This record gives sequence, C-alpha cells and structure tokens, in this order.
Amino acid sequence: MSAYVQPAALANSAKLNRSWVTKAAALGLVNPSTLDGEDLIVVRVFAFVDQLVWPGKSRSRSEARVMEPWQSLAVNAARAAARDPATRLDSILWVAPDGVEVTHEPGAHSAFVLGRPRSMFVAVPLGEWIAELPPNLETLFHWPRQIMESSVAVDDSTTVSLRAFSTVPRLVTVFASTVAPLQEAAYAKVIQHVTAQQPGLTIRLIEWLSPNTRSQWAELYELPGGGLVRRPLDRSTLLDEFGPQLKRLTPGTA
Repeated sequence: MSAYVQPAALANSAKLNRSWVTKAAALGLVNPSTLDGEDLIVVRVFAFVDQLVWPGKSRSRSEARVMEPWQSLAVNAARAAARDPATRLDSILWVAPDGVEVTHEPGAHSAFVLGRPRSMFVAVPLGEWIAELPPNLETLFHWPRQIMESSVAVDDSTTVSLRAFSTVPRLVTVFASTVAPLQEAAYAKVIQHVTAQQPGLTIRLIEWLSPNTRSQWAELYELPGGGLVRRPLDRSTLLDEFGPQLKRLTPGTA
C-alpha cells in the first residue's frame, strides 16, 4: 500500500491543478484525507475524461458537472487496474462513448482496435501512468531502487559507467554502459569494483552497448574454465523489470 499525501502534493505529482482533486472529491471519487497512489491515477484519468468531448457532442463550460456513465466506467476501471496484478507497463485503458476496456498486451490491443471498425475511442496509457508514480506512491510496480552510480577505468582509454539496482534480497543488478563488448579482463575489473562498493551481494551484470549495435543489452556470465557467455535481453523484458529506471540510463563512452 502506498503512503498518504496531501491534496496539493497529489495534484503536483499528477501534473494537474489542485482543483481537479477538489472536483474528484466533490464527486466522491477520492477521499481527500486518505489520498494515495491509486487516487492519483483516478484523478489523472478523471481530469482526462472530464475534458473529453466526443465529435457531435457539445457541452457548455457553465453547466454543472455530472459524470456521464462512460466517464464513471473509465474512472472505476482505472482504480481497478491500479490494483490488478495483471496490469503491466504497456496496459491501455480504452475509452469509448459506450463503455471502456483495459488490455494488457499488444495482441489484445490489436484485437480491441480491429473489433471496433469506424468506432470512436481513445487510448489512455494507463500502465505508463502507473509506472510514473513517484516513490512511496507506487501501487503495483515497485521498481528496483538505484543504490550505486559509479564508473571504472578498464584500460587506459576506456571507462565503463555503472548503475546498480537493488532487486531481490542479496542480489544487485548492475548495468555496465559501454560502446564495445566487455572482455574478460574488463569484466573482472567491473565485478571487483562493484564487490568493493557493495560487499556480500551476488552480482548480476547486464552489459549495455551503444544503441547502434544490433543487440543492445546482454546478461554476462563467467564460465568456470574461463571466458564469458552473453544472453541477449530485449527492451520489453527489461522495461517490465525496471520500468522508468531503464529510461534514466545513458550509453557509456570510450
């Protein structure tokens, strides 16, 4: 469960005017005395659908705000998704005049779109919004915490940038950012450096190469008899594991 925050802080985290929190509270969508991460998602979706006017419809700015059925469905679906273990980074909330639907993977996204030819709908990137929740307001996604940012010179001309994240207990995942694949000697220096900084932890090393390479990420393993093995990793898998942390990484330079 995420921590409680004040209305002004929640509005600021949602990048909205505080009036949206007040409006949501007046409609009974949130309780201003117990605001948390779920409420932030609810308020953000409420502000979006409240300003959405379908083609052929009109609404006076002066008329009283009464939530239409599709708006209520959208807000309720957003709260349900914020606590649903099936929700992923790429989950989408589809909003239409006649109802809403949440899909969690590309195949389901395509099926929704293909199943509604000539229909009006909008896509809300709900998974991304949930992933953007600030620390202490997470609902479903508890992204690994960064515990180290450093660099190590592996030879006279190459420095590898390192960022380490706490994942499962006693394990640290280290992203080694470089423009060329690490060789055994460089790998050993990186492991030695991280061990000195984070003693007593098992190290998982992920090599992050220049974006110009075909395989940008690879998990490295040292063979008992010497040599390294690379297991390619795809971006979607890493996004599911590290979420917005992945976007903060930058390629190293040689």
